[in-house]
Amino acid sequence: ALALAAADADPDEFERNPGAFDIPDSVVGFMAGELGDLPGGWPEPFRTKVLEGRTVKIGLVDLSDEDRTALTIEGEARQRVLNRLLFPAPTEAFERHRETFGDLSVVNTPDYLYGLKPGTEHAVAMAPGVDLLVGLEAIGAADEKGIRTVMTTINGQLRPVFVRDTSIAVDSATVEKADAGVPGQVAAPFSGAVTLQVAQGDRVSAGQAVATIEAMKMEAAITSSVAGTVSRLAISRTQQVDAGDLLVVIEGA
Repeated sequence: ALALAAADADPDEFERNPGAFDIPDSVVGFMAGELGDLPGGWPEPFRTKVLEGRTVKIGLVDLSDEDRTALTIEGEARQRVLNRLLFPAPTEAFERHRETFGDLSVVNTPDYLYGLKPGTEHAVAMAPGVDLLVGLEAIGAADEKGIRTVMTTINGQLRPVFVRDTSIAVDSATVEKADAGVPGQVAAPFSGAVTLQVAQGDRVSAGQAVATIEAMKMEAAITSSVAGTVSRLAISRTQQVDAGDLLVVIEGA
């Protein structure tokens, strides 16, 4: 019904010629019997017209031993397996979204759909009797990479959050990322403007500052975790970077 309303379809025309409309795959599968038989069945020849020229595979799914075990235990593991088996595509999108943004089910629906209102304190129920108080203070202008600095308050503490504004088209070169497994690769701890304090060939000691980073008028030193010689500078002397971008490579002892 929602799909037909969005397409402004005429019900009588849809009944006569359903093949002329984009019918959601879930509806096609429903009529084909993916979710079982509808009491009384679907009207004919409407059902036959909908399924004409479409390939619908209906059959039993072979369960792995791991899935069989999970389905016998009540809880989140069983729910996740059922979601994946019954609705694979939506479940994949859901898991990807949660991996990126975390569990947003604790956020109130209006806050999730419409965002935070400046000057208003929003309560997020993290657990029974435990609320996280979140507020939006200001949204900064976008930089050349489309990054906006959003000033927020979390339980009264002011914190900057760096957000990519996807409505802004950005044409920038790909920046090299530091390898966390290589101690000599110094990375930016967060997004901001970095100014290098060393040159190629300089000797540095462990704990020595090799650069400074500034974001929202807050400045911090970036230090080397190893001693050695600066073999490469990955950025210009002063440059806007993102968290994890490679800044300096230090080699040797």
